[in-house]
Amino acid sequence: MLYEKDLNEDDINHEMNKCIISFKKKISKYNLNYNNINIISNLFVDYHGYKTKLSKLSSILLKNNSFKISLFDKNIKNQVRKVIETSGLNFTTNVSKNDIIVNLPIITEQHKMKILDLLKKDLQFFKISIRNKRKFFKNNIKILLNNKVFNKDQSLLLNNKLQFITNKYIKILDDLFINKKNNILL
Repeated sequence: MLYEKDLNEDDINHEMNKCIISFKKKISKYNLNYNNINIISNLFVDYHGYKTKLSKLSSILLKNNSFKISLFDKNIKNQVRKVIETSGLNFTTNVSKNDIIVNLPIITEQHKMKILDLLKKDLQFFKISIRNKRKFFKNNIKILLNNKVFNKDQSLLLNNKLQFITNKYIKILDDLFINKKNNILL
């Protein structure tokens, strides 16, 4: 059974903040600055049944307009190539005898628009997540009201507080989106 203590403001903020953290992590991957080795070194490769970061399996150098990946285990060359090409980063690869060369794309307006479309979809997904959390807490308030844990006035007050918190987190998402959008369009 639910109790009023299960509906405190800290719990609501904590749950909604999880969405903000996940959104920040998701949009951090949309980066047009390809001069950062972390973009590719943080990709995961299935290595002997374990998801392993590419940085643990190779040395990576940035040269001219490409990354040069020297694998420690040459047997996984095709696996690594496939991971890079299916990462959604718009990279093409060339495999030489000992290395993988990753060609960095030229950033076009079309590429920027594609990234913005993905960013908009993520924004909508996380807004829905926050609204679903609001719905969960609203249902809990309704249950507590029906079980006469508190009266209609208390229920109305909690619902108003819940809506205020929801609006605050939706605004945070919108602000994060606008900042990322402006960075992409520069």
